[in-house]
Amino acid sequence: MEHPDCPNHNRSYEDQIWLPSIITTPPSRFHNLSNAALADELGRVDSIVKAAEAELKLLKDEFKSRGLQEAAGDAFAVSATEQISGRLDAKAVRQYLGPTYARFETAIVSTVIRIKAANRTLAVAA
Repeated sequence: MEHPDCPNHNRSYEDQIWLPSIITTPPSRFHNLSNAALADELGRVDSIVKAAEAELKLLKDEFKSRGLQEAAGDAFAVSATEQISGRLDAKAVRQYLGPTYARFETAIVSTVIRIKAANRTLAVAA
């Protein structure tokens, strides 16, 4: 069957090979960093996040210690609610099921990025 919109009119519409459009992903904003610069930037941002998380924990603890349920400032409103969540005691289940527990285990592969300060000695001017 001929189709007028086919790029190759000598072949039928059904015989045409349609290539998927090429998907191009723009480079990330960090694509120009060297590996060393990327490591340094990860460490820098990680230290900022850790400091912010520590400060956030202290602020939340203060909010809780005051017994507040709600508070509003000029820019933000904060509320506290209790939440109940159930957790499965894997150790107890493993003990109860014995070796058959292994039938229900599944391996999960994930990438973990660990950041630590480089142990470099700095040259000291005499």
